[in-house]
Order: sequence, then C-alpha cells, then structure tokens
Amino acid sequence: MTKRLLIQASSSYDGEFQTVPVNSGKFTNVDTAIGRFEVAVFICNFDGCSAHRDNSFYNYGDETNLTVEHPSKGDKHKTMPNLRIIIKFVPSRVIGGSELLFGNDLTTQVRKYVPTSLLSTGLKFFKWFINPTVESDLYCDCPYIYSPALNGFSGLGVVEESESVDSRTDTTISGLENLTHFAHPDEIIPKKSKDRLKYFCKTSRCDKFDFEPDKTYICVFDTNFLRMGDSKYHVAIPTFGSKTFDIDVLQYANDDLNNFNWVVKAGGEHGVNEGDLGLVLNFKLIQEE
Repeated sequence: MTKRLLIQASSSYDGEFQTVPVNSGKFTNVDTAIGRFEVAVFICNFDGCSAHRDNSFYNYGDETNLTVEHPSKGDKHKTMPNLRIIIKFVPSRVIGGSELLFGNDLTTQVRKYVPTSLLSTGLKFFKWFINPTVESDLYCDCPYIYSPALNGFSGLGVVEESESVDSRTDTTISGLENLTHFAHPDEIIPKKSKDRLKYFCKTSRCDKFDFEPDKTYICVFDTNFLRMGDSKYHVAIPTFGSKTFDIDVLQYANDDLNNFNWVVKAGGEHGVNEGDLGLVLNFKLIQEE
C-alpha cells in the first residue's frame, strides 16, 4: 500500500472540498467570507491519488496526465521549486496588512505522534533568524504556524487591469512585487522579493498597508523545504545558515495525523478557530494500492 497525496480546497475546515489539479496550470475557484480566491498548485514528481489521475500531471509541462503508466516528461519543471502555490485573491473588504495571515494549521493534535520539542527548536531558529512575526503553537489541540501574508509569500503583487495572470508561466508572473505603487504615500515598499520579505518583518510596517477590495492580488509561495515527489514526503526546517532539520513525514503519519492545511485568513493569529477564515488548501495522504 502506498500513501499518495490528495489536494483539495475549501472555504472552511469541514465544508465541501474541491480537488485541485496539480501541475496543470488550472485554477480552482473558492468563494469565502473575506473574498474570492483562485488557487493553482505545482509539485515536482507528483504521484497523486486516484482523484488526481485524470486532472494532474507528474510534472509541469508534461503532455500526458497521470492516467498514463509512463507519462511524457518535459523539461519545464526544471525551473520550478519542489512546491509552488499560486493564489489570486480579491478581498471583499479592507483587510489590514497585519491582519491578513498565511500559514499552516491542523485540526488534530501533533503532540501524541511527533516530538514537538524538536519541531519547536526548529521554529525558534526560524523565528530568531528569518521571520520574527511568526506566531505558532505546536502543543495545542489544533497546532498552527501563521505570519502576515506580506512576509509569508515568496512573491506578492497587484494585477493591474491591463495585465493577466498565467499560472503556467514558470519564471515570471505578471504583477509581482509592485506593492509600492498601491501603498500609502509615505510608504516605499521594496521591489525585490527578498527585500520586501525583510521589510515586512516589522509589524509596524505591516500595519501601514491595506489589502483593498476589488483589487486582484497575486500571491506565490515557493519552497524547496518540502519534498513530496514520488509518494515520499520530507520536511526540512531551516536552522543555522544553510543547515536544516529534516523530518520524514511517513515516520509519523497515521489514520489521525494524515493531513495539514495551507490557510489564508483575516485575523486570528493565536488559534485555528479565531479570525475570519478564507482559503483552506488541504494536503492529505490517502492509502491506495
């Protein structure tokens, strides 16, 4: 038996979920209490569960889907990270820069199955050296890790009316890193991703920015710290310099601890059931032949 990924999206933890195609470039639409989301997911060497066989591809750029025993393999994926999530978001109201959160959470306990002391050590390094605005609790009944979206996404910007968003573009995405054109007059936001991430690691700067209704925000999350190819799952938590603390997920996965969420929400940095929930993107392991 092999544990394969099922990726779904919803506007709540217990609502109706839609299967999200992987490596296809197609967006899945989700209407939520804080606005409209569209999400596309890319995973290198994706070997998804049966729900993905006819809508997903082994890699971005492949010509045949997962129903084929030996899918054709293109080379476009070589420019992609292990995981890329692209989100288009149109807020339904003004949301403050410190209020809009992005991160991960679970609706089941971790402490019964995972040595959370080790995880907490890795998170402390991350908070000390990379992002001091992270809020987390791995010991509670519903563990979470959240930070402001302004410093949580690898790429962030506003899609202007004359532009389009194409999730199949693997090197540049229209509208990224132009937030300074939509900021308050006294705020100059850096136009490079790394500089913007560092700039918004101060909460006082997040407080000055507003996500405005009827604007389309393009949000990109790239990471090589998660490896999910070929039904093997590893998490690397950054520590000193280029060093990481690596975890084999399958060592701890079971019938209860078998999924986690990527979440965008307004407020509620201190708990899963706090704030106004937006997008819930669920990654779940399904055991199949």
